[in-house]
Amino acid sequence: MKSKIFLAILLLTPIVILVSSTLSFQSGFSPQYTKNNGTFFSEYFDATNLNLTDGSNSLKFDDGKWVFATYASKDTNLDQALYLMRQLNVALNRDIYKLKRVIFTQNKNSVLDYLKDYPRTDILIDPERKLFKELLKTGDENFFYEQKIFIIDPYGRAVMFFPVTMDPKLILKDLKVLI
Repeated sequence: MKSKIFLAILLLTPIVILVSSTLSFQSGFSPQYTKNNGTFFSEYFDATNLNLTDGSNSLKFDDGKWVFATYASKDTNLDQALYLMRQLNVALNRDIYKLKRVIFTQNKNSVLDYLKDYPRTDILIDPERKLFKELLKTGDENFFYEQKIFIIDPYGRAVMFFPVTMDPKLILKDLKVLI
């Protein structure tokens, strides 16, 4: 009898811990004073249902890669954001293929000149400005005052963003933890 009770406790403990941690995370409880360098979005949003296309196909998250992206709302610091994204992707060494670099825009022609020096950067079009509105809503009201780089996980949820003026070493630390 004692061994059955012990076995039940042993088997149920991981399930109880998993359920309680999931419920606490979903309810908004999170650790205070974490060492993140970037800024988490105020709430996660799903980028899979925003009608983002590359001209013919919609954005899909079936390859298991994180999306490392910027939104081309203005020309200010866009070149700096693309350069930083490429350098950080290279600095990831063996994890280089876990990220795909993307630039979101409302007009594909407006960013073609920027991408001459940045091969392997996908262009995704936001024709209805849905991503733009989500970034404003879940980032902050000053989100587009400075060019930002943001991360979308392999399931399509926007996670964290960084200003392009941030020290690249700090961004790299966060990327290594996330990926």
